[in-house]
Amino acid sequence: MKKTSLVVFVIVLFINPVVDAHGANTFQFIMRNGSIQPDDAQVTQNDSLIFNNVVMDLNRTVELENPKNSTHNWSCTAKPYNSTGIDDECQLWLDPLNWSAGNYQALVYSNGSLWHTVNFTIILDIHNETTPNFVLPSGNSRNEDSQSSDTNLQFLWIGLALFCLAAISRTVKKGRPIGDEEE
Repeated sequence: MKKTSLVVFVIVLFINPVVDAHGANTFQFIMRNGSIQPDDAQVTQNDSLIFNNVVMDLNRTVELENPKNSTHNWSCTAKPYNSTGIDDECQLWLDPLNWSAGNYQALVYSNGSLWHTVNFTIILDIHNETTPNFVLPSGNSRNEDSQSSDTNLQFLWIGLALFCLAAISRTVKKGRPIGDEEE
């Protein structure tokens, strides 16, 4: 019985869908006296950008224009460095609904005048499935491809055949019919 359970478990592992995913990351920019480090970056949708002002006597305003939808333009002022709070930093979450893949430029103003620019590229937040397409219970397929259901049916038959082979193999080894064994 233990070997059959192991075989069934292995079959289930092969049939289950597998996806690749990642967590959201935080990308920090340090605004110093004479520079921003780094001044360019590649980030992913769902990441957060944090602009830290480490200068004691200057306000820094960061502005980012969304070329596809001006209602999502972003602006934030980081006050002079303060170790007791977070008002010396600006944070932006790159919501995939608002920020599409592409090249962007954040303008950084120091006490009202343009001081520096930060170039960054947003890449798509892609999650790849490593199994074939499937048909949802509602009847809609994820991909309207007719080959998808044929492939799924093939996997089902392969799994069923492997299960039957394991059961027959166990029965032949024991020399008893199925259902006559003690646990």
